[in-house]
Amino acid sequence: MKNTEEHLRKLIREILNEDWATSRPGYSSKEAKTIMDQSVREYAKILRKAEYTIIKDWMSKAKAGVVDFYDINRSVTSGDVSRAYKFEVDFLHQLVTRNKIMNRFKQYFGGRKGKKR
Repeated sequence: MKNTEEHLRKLIREILNEDWATSRPGYSSKEAKTIMDQSVREYAKILRKAEYTIIKDWMSKAKAGVVDFYDINRSVTSGDVSRAYKFEVDFLHQLVTRNKIMNRFKQYFGGRKGKKR
């Protein structure tokens, strides 16, 4: 009985002290690592450009008085599910609810809720 408890404690300590990075397999070659690192840099650049374009579009519509922050947030959290995949809608929701984006809308509208009527 005492031996099994001691063995369990040892296993638990090993699991808790295990580093997640060391348990993953490495790259198949140094070339694969280099290629993937460069690809991730390019993907991130594309995503940043897309984010900029989306935010620019939202702000231009807000400045035109067509939509406000709450309209955009409502549209990405509810509506027809067939218009986009869930991960795409989640991406847009994360984008609109970032603090800096919310602050830009609040700053533009001067603390008022909603668009100018």
